[in-house]
Amino acid sequence: MKSRFEQINVFATHSLKGNPLAVVHCQEGDYSTETMQALARWTQLSETVFITPATEAAADYKVRIFTPVEELPFAGHPTLGSCHSWLDGRKQAVVHQQSAIGIVEIRQENNLLFFEAPPLVVQRPFSAQEQQQLIASTGLLAETITATQVLSNGPVWHCVRVDSVETLLRITPDYSAMGDLKLGLCSLNPEGEGLVVRALMGLEATEDPVTGSLQAVLAQWLIETGELPEHYRAQQGMCVGAEGEVTIKRIDGKIFVGGQSTTVISGDITLPTA
Repeated sequence: MKSRFEQINVFATHSLKGNPLAVVHCQEGDYSTETMQALARWTQLSETVFITPATEAAADYKVRIFTPVEELPFAGHPTLGSCHSWLDGRKQAVVHQQSAIGIVEIRQENNLLFFEAPPLVVQRPFSAQEQQQLIASTGLLAETITATQVLSNGPVWHCVRVDSVETLLRITPDYSAMGDLKLGLCSLNPEGEGLVVRALMGLEATEDPVTGSLQAVLAQWLIETGELPEHYRAQQGMCVGAEGEVTIKRIDGKIFVGGQSTTVISGDITLPTA
């Protein structure tokens, strides 16, 4: 079956410096879960999204999100990238996207899209084993770790704040020691009121260029503790050749995560039907 296919660059002003996303537009039931997962594995992008008509009246459309190895209930750059693809140049102040985690509100402001961060469903300390995995997989010294917290808004992130950007950028990950942890590493940016972030995906043995779900939980965590202001910018991806730019806003007590998206590739794709 032939479907509309796009690759979207998310969270960057330069069209080849953000996080790439594959998007397939289709109808509910066109493709099996196995075919969707197979395409995500084949693209080898951090996520591949399938957009179908909404099945809930309050939503504009529905998405299913796949990494090369699993389906996710929510992820940030697929949320913005799929919205950009669905809008297809149209202007709509508020968009409602249906996903496995529920309906996510997305706001359009000029050339940026912002998603409302889903509520935290997990917030707890690291276990002793997770602390050992962190040290073994990053080589961090205990005195360079200033705070840790396990946070989840769908994906589970093992979040770590370190003492400096220099410490953050020096880390060379050992994925064999990381296991299935998703490490969200960050440091306050001394050059401004913002954050520098790295996302290490243990199960996939790779570093994600720019990560909306991680940026969301870090904002919820560090704004609440007073370590970051209610409006700031974050950088991510410099260790993998990206120039990710993320804007965080707190509006009426809600965290919104935003960035710019551009369409890089557009055409058709042919996949086996369900």
